[in-house]
Amino acid sequence: MEKLVRQIIDNFSSFKRPKNWVLKLLSLLFALFLWYFVVGEDKVDMNVTIPVEIVNLPRELVISNQFKKQLEVTVSGQRSLIRGITSQHISRTIDLSKASPGTVVIQNHPDSISLPRGLNILRVQPPTITLLLDRLIQKELPIKPILVGQVHPNFKLETVTADPPTLEISGPQSILGEEQNLVTSPIDINDLDHSTVKQVSLALKPEIADLIGEPVVAVRLNIVELKKEIEFADIPIEFDITAGRQTEVIYQLLPPTISITAEIPQTMAQGSNNIRGLLQAKISPETLQAGSTNLKVLVETPPKAKILAIKPETVTLKIYATRRLKIKP
Repeated sequence: MEKLVRQIIDNFSSFKRPKNWVLKLLSLLFALFLWYFVVGEDKVDMNVTIPVEIVNLPRELVISNQFKKQLEVTVSGQRSLIRGITSQHISRTIDLSKASPGTVVIQNHPDSISLPRGLNILRVQPPTITLLLDRLIQKELPIKPILVGQVHPNFKLETVTADPPTLEISGPQSILGEEQNLVTSPIDINDLDHSTVKQVSLALKPEIADLIGEPVVAVRLNIVELKKEIEFADIPIEFDITAGRQTEVIYQLLPPTISITAEIPQTMAQGSNNIRGLLQAKISPETLQAGSTNLKVLVETPPKAKILAIKPETVTLKIYATRRLKIKP
């Protein structure tokens, strides 16, 4: 470059035609400018960050450990060239096309990173990269809800289901090989008395969380009220044989009362006397119209109560006398 500058100066001195004086001056100034930035710029040592790029990793393998994905490289050269490294997307490329399961130690020599001409690498940190290569497997693991506490004493937890019920995970065999299920964070069900859906996160091991993040699942808690079997004795039978008739009938039902065994909610059972007043035993009018003296008993119950048995299911109608009613004009 210095030789070029001297040649331009000599040409300018020897050339005496005034019409090219401006052109020669511009050439001289350009040469001086170029010499300053190419030759005259001071050399410096700077630290730059170079990313690590993994290429050609076999599909059946996975890197199972955390490794440093950036290198700190000390570069010597002109400041302007060093600053241009970031725009050139320079990286430390590691080719794993021939890799197999196990531990691989990669040496970070200065010549393992290609830099533009005029730049030299003085130091690379870390000097090595250790990769643990493992076989890639896929498992579908069921989700197991973890419950804490007890539901209300008058209720029971009938079913617990997670939505989704399973998660499919891909990862290193060393991490997933022994896993049988995924558990949720603790779900408080203490004194709960109704069905509900809880949105909960999974309590994951750190290495599994690195594979799937922090998913949230819906846990459905089906809670039903406990029921109690109670027998109600001596329930009177309601029956009006004269309803809608023009004759008066003197009759007797045998027996006049029945026993009812019912399954009722636990909270309702605590006031069983009140329930007794809500049970109604009646004679079926259809049976009476058929002319039979053995009449079926129908029982009306409050909501949520279930009839288990009626004793007896039929009663006998005994008619002693009948007389025509007088109709007032």
